Amino acid sequence: MTPPILNLLAAQPTTNQPLVVVLLVLLCAAALVAVACRKFNVEAIPGYLLAGALVGPHAVGLITSESAAQPVTDLATVLLLFTIGLQFDAGNFRRGALSIVTLSVASTVLYIALFWVVLLGVGLTAPVALALSMAGCSASTAVTLRLLQARRELHEAHGRVSMGFSILDDLSGVVMLAAFPLIAAWAGASGAGVGGSGMGDKVLAAAKAVGGVAVMLAVAGLLLPRVMQRVAKLRSQEALLLCAAAIALLSAAWMNWIGFSPEMGAFLAGVMLGGTPLRYQLVGQLGPMRDLLMAVFFLSVGLVVDPALVASNLPLVLGLAVALMAIKLLVTAACCWAAGMTGRGSVLTGVYNINAGEFTFVLLAAATGLSIVSPQQAALAVAIAALTLVATPLLVGPAHALGGRLTRLPLAPWVHSSALQDPAPHAPGPESSPRTGSDEGGTPDEGEAQPGAEPPRHVIIAGFGPGGRAVADRLASMSVPYVIVDLNASTVQRQTSAGRRVVYGDISNPDVLDAAGIADAAAVIVTIPDDDAALRAVAAVRQAAPEVFIGVRTQFLSGKMRALSLGADEVVVAEVAVASAMDRELFTALSKRLDLSRVPTTPTQR
Repeated sequence: MTPPILNLLAAQPTTNQPLVVVLLVLLCAAALVAVACRKFNVEAIPGYLLAGALVGPHAVGLITSESAAQPVTDLATVLLLFTIGLQFDAGNFRRGALSIVTLSVASTVLYIALFWVVLLGVGLTAPVALALSMAGCSASTAVTLRLLQARRELHEAHGRVSMGFSILDDLSGVVMLAAFPLIAAWAGASGAGVGGSGMGDKVLAAAKAVGGVAVMLAVAGLLLPRVMQRVAKLRSQEALLLCAAAIALLSAAWMNWIGFSPEMGAFLAGVMLGGTPLRYQLVGQLGPMRDLLMAVFFLSVGLVVDPALVASNLPLVLGLAVALMAIKLLVTAACCWAAGMTGRGSVLTGVYNINAGEFTFVLLAAATGLSIVSPQQAALAVAIAALTLVATPLLVGPAHALGGRLTRLPLAPWVHSSALQDPAPHAPGPESSPRTGSDEGGTPDEGEAQPGAEPPRHVIIAGFGPGGRAVADRLASMSVPYVIVDLNASTVQRQTSAGRRVVYGDISNPDVLDAAGIADAAAVIVTIPDDDAALRAVAAVRQAAPEVFIGVRTQFLSGKMRALSLGADEVVVAEVAVASAMDRELFTALSKRLDLSRVPTTPTQR
């Protein structure tokens, strides 16, 4: 069986509409939506869904059939979920990780149970209601991340928990994809692929699937870090990007062959690559492609929506959308408060996770393909999910206002301490202040912290050649923390082994800058011996942090003016430094050899 993700290479669309026309319509619609949403400062994802419904076969008909876009949709879905998997970073919610995992599992189970009851109440059968409630439990990683970044709340307690929830929802979505064939068998669906097969065949199929996943994880765990490390040593960003994309498609094809969805394989490949030091560089490189894939993905999802069908069932769609958001908000907020979060943090976490997510649409597509739900039910479910995506950004502002009023709400009475709260600012006391001199009561040493002073903010050093090492040594002597950013994989490995904090990547990559902590940095020192790369870095740093101090080296005097115009605060010119060193060091040695001290100096001789 040909994997769906390879249809683009192996077959033509099943309609007479040329693929290039489908792509043209999708990209033009995406461009118009992106411009309009940027102009009016609204979230683009609901706009993509609406635009897909309008250009699709049930409305204007610029795309004549849902299957016409299937090859593009399959490829976009696989690569999009690969980029989402790359964003899985255990470090983002390492503080309170056990609590976050427990909360996520508890809230997911409660949500599925409650929304299942609601769907049973509107007349759906038990398998259909279960599949739809499972699909709805996912939250959008993209929307949550954008909202938290826009408000600079990613590292606050509710930001860490919200991102932890959305990532764990994606992981639970992988488990649900694997469970959908069982639900299809329960529903007696013709697409379940289990009818007529004997118990032996079922056991063999299950053994093949489990063994295939185990083989993939084992091989990836042993080989993937080594292979990507060797690719990184080539210092070719093109090779790194192409290898990552090839790994995503290979994992997707493998998972499809053993009986799981290709989307599941691509997501797991992203998670595994996300655990390597290359994560930040890959996320930054794939950023523009991720935005393009997201637009194509949500536009393609919108193609299944029939506006007339939604309009005729509008009260049901609105009611279920409100019920979905209310259940997710109440369940999430209650679980967070019970686990020790403040009232404000609980409400904000609940609001950031009330929407449906990318895995919602993947699960809906899988449920439709397995004939668990009908195309009409899937179209209504997509409309409900779209409404939650529209509502989330609108509710964030009121949620902050409500959260401010809940600051006086006491913690749960059974909670004495919790890792799900922001740590209180630490005021150093006499017992915690470092000694600031060699003798008690002596003069403080230069560069050491003063009692009661705030700890110094860190400095980012871009490039760890001789210049970067000199800067690092000077900062270390002054007790100033620093983070190294370098594209040399060997350097990264050595300095990490030495206990230094190092980020692999290009300093002009926004995700690499974010990983290095640009938001809290006191300065960025660019020591890259390449003027073009250094100037790109200055521009990227200044855009990311308008107030940060930027020091940079350039090879020539001409580069100094360009660096200053791009926002550098201080520029060291290599050719000037060399001239100064020659004047100081070379002529000192030469004077000893020629005994120039006896030669009278004149302006002409000088």
